This record gives sequence, C-alpha cells and structure tokens, in this order.
Amino acid sequence: VPGLREGSARSSLSEASGISGASSRTYVNEASTLVLETIENSIKKYYLVPLSLAQRNKWKKKGTKLHIFNDHTFIAKHLPGGIICQVCKKALPRRLGKQGYECRDCQFRCHKQCHVKTESSCPNSNIHSLELCSDAQSPFSIRKLRKTS
Repeated sequence: VPGLREGSARSSLSEASGISGASSRTYVNEASTLVLETIENSIKKYYLVPLSLAQRNKWKKKGTKLHIFNDHTFIAKHLPGGIICQVCKKALPRRLGKQGYECRDCQFRCHKQCHVKTESSCPNSNIHSLELCSDAQSPFSIRKLRKTS
C-alpha cells in the first residue's frame, strides 16, 4: 500500500489506540498464550485471555494483544517489505492489516502462524515480570507468568 511504512501515522495510531484493525480476526493458537495489555489509570495491566474467549469471532477489547510463546512476547505488526520470516525463511507479504508478528523484547519477526514454531527462547524476555490480574468484571484469575522449566 503506497505511503504505509513502518512508523507511519496509520500504524502508530492503530498501536497507540490499542485497537487492532484485525481485532475480530485475532490469530489464535492453543500452543501460545494470549494476554491482553491495557492501560488503566496510567497503570499497565495484563489479562490472560482464555482460549475459549479468544476464539470468539466478535471478541474485541481495547488493548494490545500479546501472543506469548517460548518466552517471546509477539505483537501483530505492519512490517516493511522485504522482511523474511525468521522461522520458515519465506517473505512476509505486503498487504493491508498486520501481516506478521514481532517480539517486542528481541525483534524476532515471523508469520503469525509461524510464531508457535519458534525454536529459540527470547534472550531478552520480560514476560516473567508481567503480573496477570483480574478485576470484578473480569473472569481472569490473578497469577504471575512463571518459567515452566
């Protein structure tokens, strides 16, 4: 799409608002964990999204969707042309919508469906410091992400 570059106003606005253009089509895979990052009263909060809720087509909630796999924290991104998936080694397509995932801790880039095939653990992972929380309106329980090895 002409004029749509990494860091463009459209991409930045979409990410800043926390509303994804592909919100109703969130890529869900049972091998990864979906966490919703929100900002409430200037404080970041993290909610574990159950697989049954994540699979609903009309599930939309304001916030950034974090797809966690192998200690990587993947977020859907508009990526510039010429990017090669670091898992399957094929090019990421240029099209409307957020076409790939990028780990926000180490910038590992891949196709959405390839993120669950990532063999290496994130060397800069911050997921163990994320505190998952719940409030009276949320069905999520309070717990901390912990390494399972």
